[in-house]
Amino acid sequence: MRCSEIIEDATDRFIELYGDRKEGPGKSIRCGMAWIADAKVVLMATRDQHKPEAADLRRVSRLIDLAEHLKRPILASLQLLSDVENGFCLQDIRNRKEFDTTFLKLISHPFPIVTVTDHSLLQTLDTSLRISDSLLVRGNGSAADFDQNCVKKGQQIIRNVDDDLGLKSSISAMFFQLLTVQKDDLVKRRKDRLRHANS
Repeated sequence: MRCSEIIEDATDRFIELYGDRKEGPGKSIRCGMAWIADAKVVLMATRDQHKPEAADLRRVSRLIDLAEHLKRPILASLQLLSDVENGFCLQDIRNRKEFDTTFLKLISHPFPIVTVTDHSLLQTLDTSLRISDSLLVRGNGSAADFDQNCVKKGQQIIRNVDDDLGLKSSISAMFFQLLTVQKDDLVKRRKDRLRHANS
């Protein structure tokens, strides 16, 4: 899903947050507090057709800190998860530690991370999918087409958006389902999925 679609289709209310603007606002992403049906979450999505910058990585890091402080789950776009994993495509080695720290913060977040994606993207992105505790899939085709190894072990929930519930209620219901999982188990499952993807 594109950033604009996530914000327009999935949220009832969205307040963009920048954190410290001293080093730039981070123009390639949109981050902030979002209200989705009954769920209050931190939303992070890559802007449509913007290239990531160093300021974006710092902004994501601050929003992950905020989500942990407020005890909020995260709704993240698939592209943003991929950008974080790939160091925001920035080649400056001085930022390598910052990349690693932000990635570790994300996979260690003690509250659920949910992603909404289109079915057409499931076959084109791999390890980035595994960071998320749940993938809600929109569009034609079954979520069961995706690699089911993690699903069979109960480590990740991949589900089609429920047409009866609609997108917002499907997201909200998934967050509440995942909030019943112990925090340590959420983190362990993410690390296990990434380990499995790299083996």
